[in-house]
Amino acid sequence: MENEQKALIYCRVSSPRQKLEGHGLESQRYRCEQYANGRHYIVEKVFQDDYTGGGDFWNRPAMHQLLDYLDKKAYKGGYVVIFDDLKRFARDLEFHWKLRTALKSLGATVECLNFTFDESDEGWYSESVMATHNEYERRTNRRQVLQKMKARLEAGYWPFCNPPGYKFVRTAGHGKLLTSDELAPIVKEAFEGFASGKFRDQVDVQKFLQKNKFYGDRPIYPETVKRLFTRPIYAGYIEYSPWEVSIRRGHHQAIISLELFQRVQDKLNGKARSFSRKDTRPDFPLRGPVVCAGCMRPLTASWSTSETKAKHPYYRCISNNCPIKNKSIRKNTIETSFGDLLKQARAKNEVIDYAKALFMQRWENKLSDLGQVNATREKELSNVIAEKSVILARIPKVKSEPMLEVYEKQVEALYQKELALKEPVGPKSREVAFGTALKEVMDVISNPYKKWQSELLEDKRLVLKLVFTDKIAYHYKYGFGTANYSLPVKAFEVLAVSKSQGVDPGRIELPCGKKTAQRLQGYSVWCGTRIKTDKIN
Repeated sequence: MENEQKALIYCRVSSPRQKLEGHGLESQRYRCEQYANGRHYIVEKVFQDDYTGGGDFWNRPAMHQLLDYLDKKAYKGGYVVIFDDLKRFARDLEFHWKLRTALKSLGATVECLNFTFDESDEGWYSESVMATHNEYERRTNRRQVLQKMKARLEAGYWPFCNPPGYKFVRTAGHGKLLTSDELAPIVKEAFEGFASGKFRDQVDVQKFLQKNKFYGDRPIYPETVKRLFTRPIYAGYIEYSPWEVSIRRGHHQAIISLELFQRVQDKLNGKARSFSRKDTRPDFPLRGPVVCAGCMRPLTASWSTSETKAKHPYYRCISNNCPIKNKSIRKNTIETSFGDLLKQARAKNEVIDYAKALFMQRWENKLSDLGQVNATREKELSNVIAEKSVILARIPKVKSEPMLEVYEKQVEALYQKELALKEPVGPKSREVAFGTALKEVMDVISNPYKKWQSELLEDKRLVLKLVFTDKIAYHYKYGFGTANYSLPVKAFEVLAVSKSQGVDPGRIELPCGKKTAQRLQGYSVWCGTRIKTDKIN
């Protein structure tokens, strides 16, 4: 009928949970439709928002669509826009009146199920009071929520979205508690790999996370890695500086140790340096470690396109002053030759067995001193707590603001030191970690060629790190020169020979150059074996 009034319905909820509850979108829509039917309105369209926040209505997608719809539709009689509740209209006094003005300018009138709009002065006053009350209620709710969240933080719980590697599980006595999920091993490997040098920089970690679909199919950015590495939550601690919540022990289970977290922070802050190429590609694993025999500069590598448009991989030297500049070396040629070099570096089984026994014996000796270590830590912890108590007692008497800040910083530093000393030092987890690391090293030294055949770039880099001490020179005609094998390979061979000849492994004589002698002596301190060297100048 021509005289029937057309109407539009607007519904809004501010959380996904409200979709499923009685005041959800469907409930609002039903009430509004019943209201329209009672007044014989023709409902032409329904707009539904799932948006958190009661501020600017332009941020609500469905409200934006409704205003755009009114602007484009030429309806002579003017639409009636129906709201279930005045709170769904706006919960901010400023935007309430802006929205009323916008709708009025588009020829629409507003009707609400629990409020009657009136254009009189009394109606304006009543509407302003209601809108102000709604804004006050919103502000109060927000303040209460933030207070509860801060209280949870201070109590050692994480109240925000769960970080990758954790999920929330309702636990008796704790409520929603962070619990490690299927991404936790990836988080741990990322920390351990970066701290140990397996991942030489954050770009390597970025590629590792991307490969393991850390964020599913979404891309991993460098900032993602930095954010991951700077969150003490993975070490079992809670901290939130925007709300001045200092670091404290959380109730959730740690994925990594505090010691590992601190090692990563040291590396990020430049206290532990690492050098790598950020553009290293897995199809050219020897780019960087292998140098040109003509100028001793690292070879570069790239794919060349032939006249038939086929792609061919080559290594080459591009140094301007090199006598063999731009001599292309086929990827297959140089990498096959490198594989032969690795086969020569393979240690004998008796060497590996003896080395394992040597290291495990040394490790067991260290574990036997664990009681002394714990006693020392307990004593140091007592001193830290006592020092902190003294400073805390002084703070109420301080009147100088600068001095107060100094004391507060000292207390914070002592508190963090206290947390570190309270970290458990036990042999079980460390023994497993040491055994795993030792096995990985021995696997590489026993058969570096096998490890080199892995498709993972990280495995290839591990081989280069453990088997060779320096970069390896390659000539496009004559191949690889004499390689300098790493100290473990040399030392293990010496230890094995001495054992077979009945020499005391605690005192081994090794003729070598001055530089090598210094390295061996440093190495002997680490492995717990005295090596006497006859230096040849």
